[in-house]
Amino acid sequence: MPEMDINAAANEVVALLRQHDACGAAARLEALHNGQSAVVQESLDRYIAARGATELEALRRSNGVAAADAATVNPMLDRLREATRPPRMPDAAETAGLSQAQQYDVYGSIVAQRGNSAANDAMATRDRVVLGLRDENRTTEARGRGVYDDRIVVLWKDAQGHGHVREFNQATTEPTAQYDGHAKTTPRSPGFGNVAPRTKTEGEDVDGDRVKDLGRLGEGTTEMRATTHPRNGHPAEFALRPSQDAITAGAGRVERDSNGDGWFDARDTQGVQDLNDTFKIHRGSRSNTDSAGCQTIGGGEYDDFVATVRGTPGQNRWQYVLTSVAPGQARELEQDAPLAANDDPRQPGHRDHPLQQQISTHLRGLGGRYAEHADAYSLVMLREAKAAGITQVDQIVASNPSAGRAAGETLFLVQGSPGDPAALRAGVNAAEVRETAVETSLRQLQQQSREQGAPVPAPAQQHEAPAMGGR
Repeated sequence: MPEMDINAAANEVVALLRQHDACGAAARLEALHNGQSAVVQESLDRYIAARGATELEALRRSNGVAAADAATVNPMLDRLREATRPPRMPDAAETAGLSQAQQYDVYGSIVAQRGNSAANDAMATRDRVVLGLRDENRTTEARGRGVYDDRIVVLWKDAQGHGHVREFNQATTEPTAQYDGHAKTTPRSPGFGNVAPRTKTEGEDVDGDRVKDLGRLGEGTTEMRATTHPRNGHPAEFALRPSQDAITAGAGRVERDSNGDGWFDARDTQGVQDLNDTFKIHRGSRSNTDSAGCQTIGGGEYDDFVATVRGTPGQNRWQYVLTSVAPGQARELEQDAPLAANDDPRQPGHRDHPLQQQISTHLRGLGGRYAEHADAYSLVMLREAKAAGITQVDQIVASNPSAGRAAGETLFLVQGSPGDPAALRAGVNAAEVRETAVETSLRQLQQQSREQGAPVPAPAQQHEAPAMGGR
């Protein structure tokens, strides 16, 4: 099969949408998906969802799709709605087999969806654009030294307009508890007993408890400028930090872990603050991310990052787009599998009914649509709880607002108390919770049970360390 030009293919579908040929667009999208890998399909969908946003919104309005066309058009609308959510982190092996052109579109489509106008304008030039993919983890991981489980990507076009990409897979976008004031209290704050603290404490005390609270850069686009960063035993070296324009426009761009549980979410009092210029991109060590809130690159890759990001002569500003990746894993639903009527966790007597009811109860506590549809919405969250090994849900908490996005784009299932080092947390995209049909959720749960080998239920019965940055 010839390699797909993802960019051109997306434009084909958008052109049909702009010609008011929704059925033709749906048919063309289905044909383009045929035989393509998941990572290519997702990239195509993101481009179409971004470029055809106006036309797609018109189709989603009441009476936007004729009744005779609904069976053809609505699946396309559902798929393209999903493409506006936080992206899945593609496995390195998925992108390794792609050409540079396709890799560029994989990551360029994420910039199209998650970046601001400045980032997308830069993509049309020869400027290098930096993309960060955050796979969120707790600041206390690895005794507070951090883990390189994020990805930083540099994208650019050459003089002929051809796209290029360089991935850096030994990266983090999150701070580490070794710099956290909660690791130095007497006695240690709950959950920080195993952390090996550094001498210097970073952060700001935002809630008035006399303990500095670690911060991290929130999602969105940040304009960066060239700066330097100290390196032990070496001269200061090239790094990036927010520009003055970014700081001026940086209201609400920093998250603070003020309750000291190692996570960043709506439980943190005064947990959303304004941007300062300490949130750099700099070198990390091989066995320590050395991040007090900065984005760091380890694994011996930092020199290559510097050479790559400085590859366009005369560039002195870089758009940095940071997004969290989708919680959970991509799933292929077995559409032909029968839906077992007696395998519904909402039924008393079902093996997962107690957990489903815990989730439903906490959803009611959120109010609004979550309270009104708690039992239906609980099914998506139950699937993610089971995938994460959560056996009891003690809280459901919302993500912080960031970069114009409202609080609660992600909902977190929490097992355990905030300071419990063994506490578990699993994220679920809130739009997926609201928009997934009950029948789809039940099919996914039943498929999950088959994959996990669960018994079929009986019918329900009634009963070299550089200096740190990022403060």
